[in-house]
Amino acid sequence: MALHLPKPRTTKPAQEAVGLDGLKVSVATAATSGVEKSKQVKSGGLAGLTSKVSVKQLRKELGNEGLRQAAIDAGRTPPSARTLRRWAQQGRIPHADVLERAQRRAAIERLGGVDAVAAKIGRSRSAVSRYRSGETNELRADASKKLRNVKAQDIMKRAGVLRPDGTPKKAVIRVKGGVMVRNGADEGYDYRIRTLDFANSDTPFTSEESRELAAALAGDDHARVVALLERHATLDYPENKGFDKYSDQFGFHFDHIESVHIDWI
Repeated sequence: MALHLPKPRTTKPAQEAVGLDGLKVSVATAATSGVEKSKQVKSGGLAGLTSKVSVKQLRKELGNEGLRQAAIDAGRTPPSARTLRRWAQQGRIPHADVLERAQRRAAIERLGGVDAVAAKIGRSRSAVSRYRSGETNELRADASKKLRNVKAQDIMKRAGVLRPDGTPKKAVIRVKGGVMVRNGADEGYDYRIRTLDFANSDTPFTSEESRELAAALAGDDHARVVALLERHATLDYPENKGFDKYSDQFGFHFDHIESVHIDWI
């Protein structure tokens, strides 16, 4: 494989992410969208690791009245039974504000309801109710973080990536995508399309990395997922030795991701 000057950093849209140890990096949007698409593959090991569920599932969990209430909360006319059936058949709610309130309402119900969530995050019942209805878009910072953690734990449990004692299973990962290695202003490799089998890493994904990866997937933080994959590829993948740090200027980076497959063991 020839050594040559690396391609200029992608001009495609990028997203900010926070990796392990609070490191802030920029990752390609084409990589994050690849992770999101991989969640739709039932055999890929990512199914169920999302805070967003289908409209059909929302209708099943909330019932017609729950979906109507989400529309009322958004200030819209309550949809008819016929409209609700059409939403479920088409797999979409045409109003983003109604969809967001339905997702919030369903998530809170899965966690045991308003009173249970209030107790778990240390906020009043009225505060959780206002958040559920969209009257307030965000909870107080500490409560918002607690809610994300509680939701992620519930999603991971439902998706089967936690053992009965609550400890995470380890992630064995294969990723296919367009990649490059950056070495500051020095020469680097442009690998184009490659498939990385992280089972062959000198140091497999640890329990901590696996938990962080599952939690990021559960919270739909796809930028953080990419950052975790890039960091591991930089520091622990055998073909990428020579780097002792990962940052925007150094290490292994995805220009885009075509697929992600995870086995949880």
